[in-house]
Order: sequence, then C-alpha cells, then structure tokens
Amino acid sequence: MRRPSISSFIHFINNYSIWVSLGSFSSYLFFSRIYQVAPNMLVALGLSLGVWFIYTLDHLLDALKLKENSSTLRHAVHYTKQKSIKLLLVVVAIILGIMAFYVPPVYYLFCGSLIAFTGLHFLINYLVPEQVKRKFFMKEVFIAFVVTLGFVLTPYVEVPPKEIFGGIRFIFGVFYGINLSNLLLFSYFDKEEDENSNTMSIASIYSDSTVKMFVYGSLTLAIIWSTILLQRSEIVWIHFFLFASMIATLFIIAVFPIFFKRNDRYRFWGDFIYVYPMFVLPFL
Repeated sequence: MRRPSISSFIHFINNYSIWVSLGSFSSYLFFSRIYQVAPNMLVALGLSLGVWFIYTLDHLLDALKLKENSSTLRHAVHYTKQKSIKLLLVVVAIILGIMAFYVPPVYYLFCGSLIAFTGLHFLINYLVPEQVKRKFFMKEVFIAFVVTLGFVLTPYVEVPPKEIFGGIRFIFGVFYGINLSNLLLFSYFDKEEDENSNTMSIASIYSDSTVKMFVYGSLTLAIIWSTILLQRSEIVWIHFFLFASMIATLFIIAVFPIFFKRNDRYRFWGDFIYVYPMFVLPFL
C-alpha cells in the first residue's frame, strides 16, 4: 500500500484552504484576547466556515472558467471534483444560514458589509473586462483589505471603541501589511501559471523585482507598526513575537523562492502563518 507523502499532505492542505479556515478561527480568538473580550464561539465558527466558503467558491469559479486549461493543481482538483465541492458549498451555506439566526444582532451590519465587499470582489473579478481592471483594480490589495476586516475587526465588534480606539488602526495596519505581503508572494510564485491561464494578477502588471519590493515594503511597515504598538504598551511581548514570527516567515519565503516554489511550499507556509495564533493562545 502506498503511503501518503509529505507533498500529498501539502497539496491537500493547499487545495482545500485548510490553513486559512483554521487560521481565521485561531486569529479570531487571538484578537479577542488582545481586545480583552469574551470570544463568541459561534461567531468564530461562522467566520471559519465563511472564509472556507469564500476561498473554495473563488477557486471553483476559476476552475469552471479555465476547465481543462487549468495550470494549477488546486484549480484542476476543483474542476475534476466539482460535484463534491458544490455539494459541500451548499451544505456549508445552509449551516451558515442557520447560524445567522443565533448570531447577536450587533454583528448583522458588520457581516453584511463583509458580504457586500466579497460580492463586489466577485463581480469585478469575473464580470469586469481585464483591460478595465488593470487600470483601477488591484486584486491583491482589495482582498487583503477584506481579509483584514474579517480577521481583525470581527472580534472588535462588541468592544466599546473608547477603550481601544487608539491602537486598532495600528493593529489593522500590521495585519493588513502581513496579508498584502502574503497575497503578493502568491502572485509572484503563481505568475507563470496565471499567464498560462490568462488570469490577471499584480505580478502580470509589474516586474518580479517590483513585486518583491512591494512585499518587502509591506513587511517593513508591518514590523514598524508592531514596534509602535509594543512601545505604546498596546500589545505585550507575546503579541509582538507572534506578529514578528508571521513577518519573518513571509520574509524567508521571499528570500528563498527556489526552495519554497517546490511542491507549492510557499502556499503551505504562507497560509500556515494564520495558524500561529493557536500556539500562543495558551500563554495569553
């Protein structure tokens, strides 16, 4: 009997957005601790399922558009297993719909805003002509913003603004810089596959060196903002260590592209940074 290989495990995690889904759950708990509020486990589970739903739907739509012309494994998997994935999406959508009746009303406006932003992304990404998108729509910049909203601000909803208003903008900036760097790296590594499948990304507009500069710039801003938060005592050393670990991981991926390109390690470790909060939660 053939034993599953490490590469098979990596591809499974990458193809089905496991780390991002689990990471959204752990990140919600982490930011709840920073904001010093009791986490709502129903909201945490809903965020995790919602993130998985959005990522999987995005990959499925790409796969259906590309069909047999897909040059990435995750799109090929979503195309060949589309029936099972569609069924899973329907089941998750029903679960989310039922959970919505039990979520505190204070979340309705915020969740509605997230859904609206996500819907806007899908409309622009799949309906707007590419020559128009190149002029005004940077996919990675927009997605990083929406992801940061979901991860950072969901546990902030029930917090009185007057208690932490001063620090939230820097926390948002740190995580936005991390998310943007991550997405830029994915575009950098996926450039050839995206070009083969005629998929627009920031890497198809700018040179590799320019995209790398964007990555380093975003990571630099993220570590500066983390330092400001620590200096102002709005986070403690364990929080700073977490942010620094996420930033360092992305920096290492950027510095050693040949190693991380192999077997899509860049995506595995790039998504795994969102699970890091789970390892520090026992110390908070």
